[in-house]
Formats: sequence, structure tokens, C-alpha cells
Amino acid sequence: MRSTIGKAVGAAAIAGALAVAGCGGGNGDSGSADSGSSAGTSTGASGGAATGTLVVDQSFVDRGVDPQRQFTPTNNMLVHAMYDTLVTFEPGKTDPVAGLAASWRGSDDAKQFTFTLDDSAVFSDGTPVTSADVVFSLDRLVNLKGPGSFLLEGVTVRAPDARTVVVTSKTSNPALLRILATPPTSILNSRVVEANGGSAAKDADRSDRAEAFLQKTSAGSGAYTLEAGQQNQQYTLASNPRYWRDFSGFPKVVVRNMAAPTQLLNVQRGANEIALDLSAQQAGTVAGNDALQVRTDASVNVFDVEANMNESISPTGDENVRRAIRLALDYEGYTRLSGEGAVQAPGVIPSQFLGALTAADAVRTDLDAARAELAKSGKSNIKVELAFPSDATPNGVSFSSIAQKVKSDLQKIGIDVELKGTPAVTFLADYAAGKNQMSVSYWGPDYPDPNDYLVYAPGAPGTSRAADNRYVREMNPQLADLGARAGSTLDDAERGTLFQEFQRGLNEDSPFMPLFQPAQAIVGSRTLSNVVLDPTYTLNIPAVGSN
Repeated sequence: MRSTIGKAVGAAAIAGALAVAGCGGGNGDSGSADSGSSAGTSTGASGGAATGTLVVDQSFVDRGVDPQRQFTPTNNMLVHAMYDTLVTFEPGKTDPVAGLAASWRGSDDAKQFTFTLDDSAVFSDGTPVTSADVVFSLDRLVNLKGPGSFLLEGVTVRAPDARTVVVTSKTSNPALLRILATPPTSILNSRVVEANGGSAAKDADRSDRAEAFLQKTSAGSGAYTLEAGQQNQQYTLASNPRYWRDFSGFPKVVVRNMAAPTQLLNVQRGANEIALDLSAQQAGTVAGNDALQVRTDASVNVFDVEANMNESISPTGDENVRRAIRLALDYEGYTRLSGEGAVQAPGVIPSQFLGALTAADAVRTDLDAARAELAKSGKSNIKVELAFPSDATPNGVSFSSIAQKVKSDLQKIGIDVELKGTPAVTFLADYAAGKNQMSVSYWGPDYPDPNDYLVYAPGAPGTSRAADNRYVREMNPQLADLGARAGSTLDDAERGTLFQEFQRGLNEDSPFMPLFQPAQAIVGSRTLSNVVLDPTYTLNIPAVGSN
């Protein structure tokens, strides 16, 4: 979650619809993706062609379905169903596979990727997808200066010919392939969008007028087209008769904005139904229903306690106080708060991603060691204010309940915690200003790559987690350099090892104390296939079919 509202999926989820439970997940895999092709890949659902209507219920965080103006879990899911990207992910996975690009190659320094478009790719009106459409779409993302524009910061795109696209980054960017699979980088039919007021010019943030059109009519090459859309209420998708890839999904999909209790009722009563926002406890109540399939896993969201590093603001500016707090937290207790399927977070990178730490690396509770660290600080009668968003329940977990437990845990070593619960908008404003002494927060990934977690590095610029906790480079320049090296390393195996080392350094001393990855559940009719929570798309709608 970026600390500015709307800059990332997590921020939108926490500030826009804080009753949402489960913004993405599933089991990812990681590997080197410097080059690739389309051999053996398909976005089609398994089994025979589906019939009828698929109904998906979710608690909406809805900014609309203009691909380059949105970046929320709800809209990512919808946009992915209607638009294609250069590369994509299979359901629940995080390795790039072919999308509109049939093949690609990367430069040795990971600054440049060259894509060859699939000759069979066409938009829903039958016109071929060309490199000009790719350049238009990616330039539009950058120049709209919207919530997803930061994904392509420092990136330029050119088209040497109609079937070739060259994407160049100012710096080594091994995460770029995974970024180009995210829905904000979707490719639009430039001719149609421009005819309806769209612009990719430098002043697109002022001159583009296509948003209203794209809220009513899709202009993509994806498996579905937009039949009807009522923002914050319901979207109806119809299968694309000109879809250029193998497809056996549903002819119609209805995605509805429903609160979790209503989702629980609907999924039991309907056919071809999926509920995305049930807590682990709610999902457990239907585990014995033979008509349903229930899957509970750890979310890619990571909850943590964060401590301000500025001693003039907070007593946690003292290194020994921070170590004491880290050792006093009852990590097993926090996983129980989330329910079955939750796991302790050994580091800030979730278990599904490249570079995640193993359970053996997790910090263990040690009250005696915590008291010893507190004694080293020479401080007594420590009082600290713990801020949290009081109206937030992501993944069905109440920040208030976590904060209460932190207070109880720290009482055991003599630290007096005053709870400061405020609405999410207030919490985020104070957090971004570096005013909170301590915070309970969480991060939902912008894209499924460890580079997204460099916001935790000391001295990370802008609206970073480090800046929000006054964690400057001078506090640990070696760790800052390690993070930079990890983020620019080309080989995924080496990069993963470096990110593990980076997180061990954060666990040794930093503002960040990872607690847990909450449980998340997806419940669907047993007649459905590929009912899998996805770390990027929430639900890969085109892949859902009939058993």
C-alpha cells in the first residue's frame, strides 16, 4: 500500500472500501523471464465450453474501467477480462507468459525489452493489434498521470515497425516484464479511443476525454467486451466473438458490488457463483456444503507494526526500544486473529513472491530478550502512541483488534501503549507526514515482484514506507546499497537471494516488524473450474469455466 491514496492497489483498498476482505492472492511462482514465447500458453478455461452466466460478487473499490485511469482490485479484475497486455500471468501465477507479444527478448542490462506481437491478435472490432496501439496505450498511461502511471516511471516505448515494440528503461529494471502484465498497461484500440476523445500526448492529463466512452464501451482485444456498466453497482461482460485465443469461458459474466454477508447468502443460493470477500471464518461455515468449493490461503497482503525512527517524535527512535518491541510481539497470536490459512510473515515480501524469506527466518517472541533490550536503552516508563485506521477490515481483519493485541503484548515488558484509532483518510495523512509514533498498517503489492518492496529500504524516496517512518539512508547505508543491488540484478535466482538478505537486514533493525499474511478465502460453485484467487487480477475471469 503506497501512503498516498490511489497510487497503488493497497492504498485504494484501505482508503476507498475498507470493508473489503481479500484483494488478491493465490500461490505464485517465480523464475527468470528475460525472454519468452507463446508456446504452450492459453488463457482459456479448462474443460468444455461453459454455458449460462457466471456471477461474481465483490465489495467494490471502483474507479471505473478506463484501463489507464484505474488501479484497484475491482477494476484490475474487470480490465483484465476485457483487455490484453504484452505479457500476462496464468491463474494464480507470477511468471510472465505470452500475451499480445508472441515472443520477447531482454538486453543484458535489463534496460531494454523487445517484443514481437502475435500476428493473430485482433481487437474486438476485428482490426489487428499493432505496435502503434501499444505505444499509444503505454504513453497514455504515463501522460495521464493517474494512479498507475508510476509503474512506467523512466520508461519509454517506440515502434520500429508494425509488429515490433521496444520498451526502454532509464535504469536496470528486471521487474519490467511483470509490470507489463498489470492491467494499467493494457493495450487499447488507439483508433477507436482517439476518435472518442482519447489522447496519449504529454498533456493527456488535461486533454484526454475518453474516460466516459470507456466506461460504456470497451476498446480492447480481451476475452470479453463491456455490455453494461453501472459504476459502484454492477458490470455485465459479454464474450468477445472475435477473441483471437482459445477460449471456453462463460458467454456472459455479471460482477456485482455486494457486502460479504450478502455474498455468503448468494453463493449458497446461486449456480455458477463466486464470492471473493468472505473472511476465513465466513468461508468455514460453508466448508461442508457439497455444492460449493472453498479455498483458504494466505493473502499477499502483509500486516506489520511500524515504528518512527525519529527520536524527537517517538521513543521508538531508540534502537534498543525497537529491538525490544520486535521481540515482545506474539507472532503466533496475530496469525490466530486472521483465522485458518493465515501465516506469520517472516519478512515484508509475501511468501508467494520471488525473494520471500522462509519460516525459519521469522522473528520469534522472546520476552526475556525483549526486557534485556529495554534495559540497555536506559529508558523507563516508556509511553508510545499506536495509530491505526479504525474503520478498516482488509481480509476480514480488524486493525483495532491487532492494535489491542500490540498494546497487550508490550504491556508485558513495561511499555505503555496509547491507542489512536482514526478514520483511514486521517490515518494515511498522518502516516504520510511521518507524524505517527507507531502504526499498525499493511501493504498490498502493486505488481508481483520483489522490486515493489524497495519502498522499505532506508532512504527510499517519495511516498515510500521508509520516508513515512523517517528511515533515512544514513541510518543504514549498507542496507540501502544492498536493496539497490537486489533491485537491479538480472538473474532471478541471485536477485531472490539478495532480497532475502535485504529482508534479514530489515528484521535486524528497521521501522518494520512484519506480523502476518492474513487468511483469505474464495468460495465458488463446485461446477466451476479455475476458482483461484490471483495475486494480480484478484480473479482471472476469462480462465473460469465449467468442470
